Amino acid sequence: MHSQFSVVTIVKNRTHQLTNLIANLERASQPPAELIIVWMAPPSDKSLMQSEVFTIQHRFVTSEELPIAQARNKGFASASHDRVIHLDVDCLCHPQLFEAMMKYWQDDTILTDNVIPVRLLEDGDTFEHLASAPDLHVTTSGKSNMHINRFQSSVFGLSKQVFEDIGGFDEQYHGFGIGDIDFATRCHAAGIKLRRLDISTFIQHRANYDFPINHLLDIVTNANLFKRKWGYFPATEWLGEFVAHGYVNADFETQGLAIRRMPSEDEIYAALQGVHDITDDAQPYNRPLADNDGTGSVEHMNSPEHVNSPEPDNNVAPRNKNATQQVSQILTA
Repeated sequence: MHSQFSVVTIVKNRTHQLTNLIANLERASQPPAELIIVWMAPPSDKSLMQSEVFTIQHRFVTSEELPIAQARNKGFASASHDRVIHLDVDCLCHPQLFEAMMKYWQDDTILTDNVIPVRLLEDGDTFEHLASAPDLHVTTSGKSNMHINRFQSSVFGLSKQVFEDIGGFDEQYHGFGIGDIDFATRCHAAGIKLRRLDISTFIQHRANYDFPINHLLDIVTNANLFKRKWGYFPATEWLGEFVAHGYVNADFETQGLAIRRMPSEDEIYAALQGVHDITDDAQPYNRPLADNDGTGSVEHMNSPEHVNSPEPDNNVAPRNKNATQQVSQILTA
């Protein structure tokens, strides 16, 4: 079985999550040949971490406060193998995720899985503990659940050559938001497919991702860049919320996106705690990539301007009793 693959993660301050991730990878049924950690911070004692199971390469990018695109690109460029899997640093993967990915690997396909947010990730936490604690799983509905069936950069596997052919993540985007959508849109334009395996990864829930007003400046700047590149605005569910709360102009589709007011400290605090009112008139998200229906089938990426929002999936959180059965079906299919 193919075992020569690289895992890439990027990190700034979340070092205990990094320790959890390394331990999680070491327990995988098919560990990676190497882990590439790209630090968005200066070297420290933490950037000396090593593993007895696989090689760890430490790389650094510190050109700006949050150089996400540069860090991801550096991680892929540093990979020694063509098969590369990107994981957010707070991921805890099913032990057989990589085995399943290697079985279904195709160079013209992005592989991902079901990413399940959890309320709390503690030092030393494990996939097995989180799988057996459904009370920690965050199962949302409505607009805050709209991303479940789409490309998400938290977990994805893609050929290094294909990644380089499409130009990686566009480093014109700075900070939080929109860069992932641009990347997915370019994958769609290149004919890349998306396949979501019926297996799960846990990740720390971040309430502000539903309403990220603490990243308002980044999102507005990046959304205007996306509009200049592609001719339409992305992430319109976020922009619709910003309009409804008076942060940006309502006529942005014709007049361009501009900030009308900055959020107050109280508003930012409420968003970070997940305490805010989601309006009913926010526009749907422009989804460049459509995944499979959970059964292992593969679809071509849908055109972003002709994709409807998926129905809420209130059963996304797995239960420990059937997790093994699901994985067995994937690996024996």
